[in-house]
Amino acid sequence: MMSNHSTPHDEGSRTRTAVFLPEPERHDGTAALWHVEIDLDHHEEIRHHLVNGQPAMPTASLVQIAAEAAASFTPDLVPVRYSNVLLPRLLRAPAGRWPRRVVVTATRSGDDVEVRIDSPPVNAVPTVEHARMSVHLCVPDTSEMGDWPDHEPESAVDTRFDGYLLPGDALEALLGSAGPPGTLSEVKSIDIPVPSDDRELARLLGPHVDLRRFSTTDGEQYTATTADGTVLVRLRGVTTASRDLSTMRRHRTGAKTPGRAVARKRPAGGAPDGG
Repeated sequence: MMSNHSTPHDEGSRTRTAVFLPEPERHDGTAALWHVEIDLDHHEEIRHHLVNGQPAMPTASLVQIAAEAAASFTPDLVPVRYSNVLLPRLLRAPAGRWPRRVVVTATRSGDDVEVRIDSPPVNAVPTVEHARMSVHLCVPDTSEMGDWPDHEPESAVDTRFDGYLLPGDALEALLGSAGPPGTLSEVKSIDIPVPSDDRELARLLGPHVDLRRFSTTDGEQYTATTADGTVLVRLRGVTTASRDLSTMRRHRTGAKTPGRAVARKRPAGGAPDGG
């Protein structure tokens, strides 16, 4: 049985099934643990998110896992901010090597939940950390939503992230404006003022989304807003880094690096030829 959570716009009258997390293996109200199997057949948003030709977990999907973990602690609060988001390693593999298994741990302290997502150790490969972040929960603000008119459905609205507690397409588009896919390493904060998926927000606010980047005293800020200026996503403190994907492959497969091979061929004296 999958865990459920409420979305902010329905004020608890309707629940959605979690997109990623099954029932936890351990959950005592303060700490929780999940073992999760992620299958491409059930996640088109991952199948079509390619980095160097291989399916990779979008950042939005990692944030969604953290959202589900945090929301599991209380049905009355919703995740609205993700702070100190660290993304040390891509969760990426050839299509034939999915499903992938991850371990999700969460620890609650007040209205904040620390979440970590790892690949478990396999044979000689140690635990690989993919994401870590702090999720802030708050009471959903639905005071103005009753006045929002329903908009006609638009075929252009992205449905890959249906059921998410965040507008995954808007978040991915905003992250893409900050750097190429697979290069994101850290975000100081991700604000999601209206926690719901792209389809629902398009119904409430219209499908048009503007992406903006501007400088502040705290650095660059990125926002995704609707036509009337409603903020869907706000990013602060985005850090990108060039990832050596070939090195990552060698690490995962255990293949020898060129440097080690050269070292073994050096003369017994230790100095390279001609030194």
